[in-house]
Amino acid sequence: MSDFRMPDFNKVYVAGRLTHDPELKYLPSGTAFCKLRLAVSRSYKSKDGERKEDTFYINASAWDKGAEYLGEHLKKGRPVLVEGRLTSNEWEDKATGQKRSMIEIRADRVQQLDWDQAGSGGSPAPRPQPRAIEEPVPEDDIPF
Repeated sequence: MSDFRMPDFNKVYVAGRLTHDPELKYLPSGTAFCKLRLAVSRSYKSKDGERKEDTFYINASAWDKGAEYLGEHLKKGRPVLVEGRLTSNEWEDKATGQKRSMIEIRADRVQQLDWDQAGSGGSPAPRPQPRAIEEPVPEDDIPF
């Protein structure tokens, strides 16, 4: 089966809490971008039955109008779901001259997992009750 090819696929979903307020910046061209940092935790039992937790920190970036929305509405501590793809950034460290690299998520979509009235963190507000869009049709007006 030497002719079998695995398709390339680069899609990531990560749910975690923001470790800092989103950092909204603009390129000289006027394009908005927003840096996010998430903490993703995993709880498990060790071999001796002790409860443990690992936390992994992930960088993500969002662009354009989505970046502006995130920078204005999300705050540190908010739980979010990030959907996107992995990208690699490479640069040269100015202080040491060494080449550095970092893998981050280029976010296609960021969904907040709780809601509050002011968008400022804290406890979530109750969800609004559904409203009827139009008046119900009287039974004698139904055509069957």
